[in-house]
Formats: sequence, C-alpha cells, structure tokens
Amino acid sequence: MPAGLVAAGAVAVFLWCGVPAWDLAAFAAYVGIGVALPGTLLWRALTGGGRSTAEDVAAGLALGYAVEVLAYIPARAAGMPLLVLVPPVAVLGTFLCVPGLRRHWRGEAAKERMPGWCAWALAGVVGYLITWSTLSLYRVPIASAYVDMPYHLALVGEVKHHLPPTLPSVLGERLSYHWFVYADMAATSWVTGIEPVTLVYKLSTLPMTVAMVVLVAVLGRRLGG
Repeated sequence: MPAGLVAAGAVAVFLWCGVPAWDLAAFAAYVGIGVALPGTLLWRALTGGGRSTAEDVAAGLALGYAVEVLAYIPARAAGMPLLVLVPPVAVLGTFLCVPGLRRHWRGEAAKERMPGWCAWALAGVVGYLITWSTLSLYRVPIASAYVDMPYHLALVGEVKHHLPPTLPSVLGERLSYHWFVYADMAATSWVTGIEPVTLVYKLSTLPMTVAMVVLVAVLGRRLGG
C-alpha cells in the first residue's frame, strides 16, 4: 500500500510537470526490466537475498546500475551503445533457463515483511523528497534551478556521444570527474529515446533516491538490531 501510493503520486507529479506518458512508460519499463530486475536476480544469487523484498529490490537496483555502467562504457567506446542491453538480456535468459537459478525469481519464502510503521515512514520520506523536487526541479516553467544543472546536462551529452569523455567546455581536455551517473543517463537515453534534459531534470534521480532511502533504513535496522 505505501509503495503503491508513492508510485501513483510520482506518476501524477511527472505527468503534471509535463513528462509525456510515453517517456514515463519507457523509463519505468527500462529501469524496471533492464536494470532493477536483473540486478535483483544477481543480488539474490550472490548474497542469498536480504531480509525483505524491498531490500532485495533496492540493493538489486544499485547492482543493476553498476552492471549497466560497466556495460555501457565499452559499448559506447565501440560505437554501439545499444549493446548495453546485452547483459540484462543475458542475465534474464540465464535465470530463466538454468533450473537452479529459477528460485531467485520469487526469492526466499521466509522473508520478513517490512513493519507497517517502517513502510509508511519510508513512504513519507520519499513523498517529501518528491514534493521538494517538484517545487524546485520538476515544475514547468522552472522558476529557479541549481546553477550546476546545465553542466550536468552537458556531461550527459558528452558521455552519450563520446568515450572516453572530455570536458564539454574545453575541447580535448580529459574529463577527470565522477561521471558514472551520466553514463547511466546516457544509456537510458539511447535505449528509451528520452531526451537527456528530461532525464537530468526529472526522471533519473527518483529511483536512485528511493533505493538510497530504503538501503539507509535497512542499514539502520541491521546496525540497530
């Protein structure tokens, strides 16, 4: 219930802020099937899974992002960025065809159910972050924006079209900067056809934020006993 309410709210916000329904559907399909699902299967196979489905999906999304970026770098360098789809297809196919791996599709039957108060608290935090983002980033027209946003957009464009990347503002100068997040956005743009400006200003950061909130809560529960 809390997760469904947050998801419905996020969809309503993005539509209200001008994101085309097709872009929203394509983004959700790619992140869900191409990043989170293979990442979750790998997470369960490598670790045995977490205590709850929410933990598995959040950790799997983080792992899926890592796999995506590691696949995109050589694919873009070879001039064939859509080869970034090979690893998720291979993972899904392997977990479908290998009998010993099929159990990871449903996870462990004895997983804990997240306490209701915890689920609603996480939903509240994510809801607050969506509201803040709507007022400061998503709304059209943008009344004000963080000064670095055009720079982030330029870096996505650079990583989308060139690897190894260079500084967009200085021709031929190597990009010595943390740019893996831009590789994710570039890969998403290639696969879905969504313009980088929509990803940078609206879509891409939300699933990352949700996964971070869930994993911080999981870490707190683990450390707190």
